[in-house]
Amino acid sequence: MVIAAIVFAGTALAAAPPTPGIQVTDENFKCTAGFAAQGSDGSYYLLTSGHCDHHDGSLWKYEQDVPLGKITASEEDGDRRDAAAIRLDPDVGKPAADVGGRRVRDVWSASQIKVGTPFCKLGAITGETCGAIKNIDGEVVEASVYALPGDSGSAGFVDNRDGTVSAVGILMGSLEGDDNTTYFVLVRPLLGRWGLRILP
Repeated sequence: MVIAAIVFAGTALAAAPPTPGIQVTDENFKCTAGFAAQGSDGSYYLLTSGHCDHHDGSLWKYEQDVPLGKITASEEDGDRRDAAAIRLDPDVGKPAADVGGRRVRDVWSASQIKVGTPFCKLGAITGETCGAIKNIDGEVVEASVYALPGDSGSAGFVDNRDGTVSAVGILMGSLEGDDNTTYFVLVRPLLGRWGLRILP
């Protein structure tokens, strides 16, 4: 399986206040902010893709070059793991946790994920697109969800009947030559390794 990284350099576009789905940028890349989280020390975070991290301590920004914070945790291991956490500067304050206006009810484990389950993502470039879960392999979910460069880091989720969403994964990339086959790394194991919890 070859995954095409969904990220590219360019000029930052206007974005909403810190919340899942906004565009986040540094000097070289633009990606999408995934779920909002909080650490045991009280700091706030936005999740994104690991391949967005240059490991150079670069400052990430949002909206019109507003400082957001720096990546303090990341994992990138080919097509098996690809996620990072941007620790927000204290001046940014608490991010909005809603995904497309819906509260995050819970975080799914691998055992809850079934092939055929309707599945969506919220990206800065293509917005909210939906499809279904096609496969799960270890900590990676394959889905028939459309995404383009700049959507890397998008929150992948399941819509619930009560108007909430269940957090599932962070968008890693798409199948080479197929923007409708995308891959997400599971959020739950990341939270355990990084000592974070998804904000409701």
